[in-house]
Parts: sequence; C-alpha cells; structure tokens
Amino acid sequence: MLSLIGGVLGLLIAQWTVDLILVFATDSIPRSTEVGIDYRVVFFTVAVSALTGIIFGLGPALQSSRADLQETLKETPRTAIGGRHRLRQAFVIAELSLTLVLLIGAGLLIRSFYRLQQVNPGFVDEHVLSFTVQLPLQKYPNEQKWLSFYHQVLDRLRSLPGIQDLSVTSRVPMSGDDWQSGFQVAGQPPPPPGQGPSMEVSVVGPDYFRTMGIPLLRGRYFSEQDNRLNLSEENLRNLDLDQRLRAGLKTIIVDEEFARRHWPNQDPIGKQVLWSGSGPTAPPLTVVGVVGRVKLYRPNEPAGFVQGYFPFLEMPQYGMSFVIKSTSAPNQMIDVVREQVRAVDPDQPIYEIKTLAERRAESVAPQRFNLLLLGLFAAVALVLAVIGIYGVMAYSVVQRTQEIGLRMALGATMKDVLKLILQNGMTLALVGVALGLVSAFALTRLMTNLLFEVTPTDMTTFAGVAGVLFIVALLACYIPARRATKIDPLVALRYE
Repeated sequence: MLSLIGGVLGLLIAQWTVDLILVFATDSIPRSTEVGIDYRVVFFTVAVSALTGIIFGLGPALQSSRADLQETLKETPRTAIGGRHRLRQAFVIAELSLTLVLLIGAGLLIRSFYRLQQVNPGFVDEHVLSFTVQLPLQKYPNEQKWLSFYHQVLDRLRSLPGIQDLSVTSRVPMSGDDWQSGFQVAGQPPPPPGQGPSMEVSVVGPDYFRTMGIPLLRGRYFSEQDNRLNLSEENLRNLDLDQRLRAGLKTIIVDEEFARRHWPNQDPIGKQVLWSGSGPTAPPLTVVGVVGRVKLYRPNEPAGFVQGYFPFLEMPQYGMSFVIKSTSAPNQMIDVVREQVRAVDPDQPIYEIKTLAERRAESVAPQRFNLLLLGLFAAVALVLAVIGIYGVMAYSVVQRTQEIGLRMALGATMKDVLKLILQNGMTLALVGVALGLVSAFALTRLMTNLLFEVTPTDMTTFAGVAGVLFIVALLACYIPARRATKIDPLVALRYE
C-alpha cells in the first residue's frame, strides 16, 4: 500500500515537473510537444511501485518469520537498535552519499552557467530587435532591385520614433547561420593545397557595427563610399549573378583575431586579402578596419575561424537580416516593423523576429536544460535524504525512550540527551558526506564536456555543497533530538 501510494504521488509530481521542464527548456528538447505522461509511463510506475513494495516488504517479513522467540524476549532496546538499525543507517549513509554527488554536479553546472552568462559576446544585446527578409529572385532578379528594396525599408524604419540605430547583415550572431570561406593573405607564401585558412564571412551595412555595439579597434567602419558606383552595366553584362555580386568587392573589415594571427606586431590597415570566393582573377580586398571579436554561435565557442566583414553596398545579398536598436522595449516594435516592410512590398513576409537577448538565451539553452534537469534530481534526492535521516533518528528516539528515561533518572541533563542524539545522527551524516565526496571526486570528471571555465573537482563547490548538506542533516537530526529532551523520565521508565 505504501509503495503504490508513493507511486501515485510520484506520477502527480512527475506531471508537474515535466510541465515545468517544458516551460523552461522547450527549445532544448526535440519534438517537445510530444513529451508527456502516457499509459506506458503509468504502467511502468505502477509496476516499479508494486515491485518495490514486494521486495522491501518481503525482506523484513522473512526476517520476522525466522525470529528466535527466546532471543527476541531477551533483546534489550540497545541490542535491538544495534542489530536492526544498522541496515537503516547504511541506507541513510548511501542516500546522503548519492545526494551529495547530485548536489555537487548541480553546483558545478550552476557555477559553469554563471560563468557562461558573464561572457562578453562582443556585441550589445539590449534593446536590439532582428528579423530576416528573403527576397524572391523572380520578383527581385538583380542586385539593383535588392539594394532598392533594402534602402526603402531602412529609410522608412529610420523615420520611426524611438529608433536609435539600424542596419542589415547577412547573419545575426547566435542565430545559427554560418558562412565560411577560404582566403590568402597577399604578400605571404601560399599554403599547401587544402590547408589554407578560412574565415567566417558576414556581409554588413554601413551602420552595422555601431548598431551592434561592436568596437572599432583600428581604421574605420564601412561608409557610403564603399559601394558599386565604380561598376558600369557594360562591365557586368557578361557575368553571371555570383560574378556580378563579387565584382564590386574592394574592402574588408577584419576582427582582432584575424589581425593577430596574420599580421602580428604590424598595422593591418592597408593590408590586402585574396578571397577565394571572389574568383581567381578578382582584385585583392583592402583592410580598412579592425573590430572586436564576436561570438557568432554561442558564448563558450572556441577561437575557431577568424572573422571577415564585407560591405553590403559592394556585395549585396537577396537574403538579409535587419538589426534595429531602439530606445524602448524592442518587442513592442514588431507590428510597426511589419507595417513598414509591407508598405514597401505587401507580399514580402518577414521571419525569425527575435531580440538579440532572446537569441543569446537560446544559444545557452542546452546548458540551461542540463542545469534544470540535474538540479531537479538533486532537489528530489535532498528531500529524500532529509526524510531518511529524520526518519531513522525519530525511530531511534522512540526505540531508545526507556534508555533515555534511565539516563535522565540517573542525572543526565537535557543538553546531554540532545548531544547524544545529535552525535549519533551527525555521525551518519559525516560518513555519508565523506563517501559522497570521494564518489563525486571520481564521477564529476565525466562532466568535463558540460562545464565552462570550471574544473570538475572545483574545491569551492565541493566544500560549499558538503557544508550545506551537513547543515541540512543537522536540522533533520535536531527535531527528533529536541523531542528526546522532553521525555518524562517516569513515563519513559514504564515505556514498552
């Protein structure tokens, strides 16, 4: 009966917990709409509950059926405690040990997630809204029409109240978009075939870096002078679409990692880069600026490829994203933004409408989900451990009622009784914590890939969690210990 009631309560808690997980970690769980408690879960829970009741009920039942009547009658409370309670104490120690392992794992993830949140992404995500537009080539067949559309939308958005800065880009940081391409530094020996460097490519508008808060370290940002006005239609007539786009490319802005790797201790401004994407006969690109490095995918991404930025006015794209920095909450502008795009082209949809803060939150969604899941398991384990040690100590006090009464009748004070019970309980806690620390030291090494700037044997986490568990165990022991001090010696001596 106890195990089945526990199983039913467990199902109710599970339903609430699953709903909680789906609220906080929907983006981290594939097909999250299909996650829930179904008949298989119910059947499994009932089966496990019944099996638990049988196994843990059968053991004591068999032990009682084989009891020696004479030995049982001669048993004193102390010998009963020493014999029958050892198994309970072992369970409590094991429970505390496992709880400590889970709590330390959750503590490591908390410290790791905090460090992850403190990483500077290289851009400002406050009050910045982004959305994407993909122009149909049937309606917008060439770069002139693309430029015309984007200029009209930018002009309309720029006239809105509350707009601080805005621009366009081929990829929004932490959106999942990627574009890598090979290159060669002019004036340096060409690398062996297949071993050349690659860079992360972004095509951006003139005001992109200011809108995103990406700092300029050297040189200048792109401006209106970085355009295609040097090209004539006669120059472009015999080129296909890709060749037409790359024909106008003359300048590039690189990130600080690009400059450090390829021009150490040199001024990169004026240096030239041969971009493989522009074709073998294209002229080199001149570096006009160096900007700060941006986390393009996630806060904990490795150094990876260097980053290069091309001017949108020299190489426009038919699919671009807008970034808008506002003075108010950016989500309040979504409807207004839709109206402005619809005013330019009523048939043109926009999608991927998100703030940069939302994109950054999504980039750490897997880490947040791991933290939530392990944190829930650790919380449940802590509750079970507290109930376990409280139950053992409370039962011990009941079994030792006569002994406690005898001690008080012979002169033991309330302080002595309190110390006696607490000492027994804290001995269990100390052994459990010690075993848990050893286990955690061995098992947390498996979490290395889940941690960021935190070692799996972080002493601060180990000491802090062990101290918290020890204090919680002390409180669980204190209640039955306090109750023991209130035992009336005369009543206790007659207690059976």
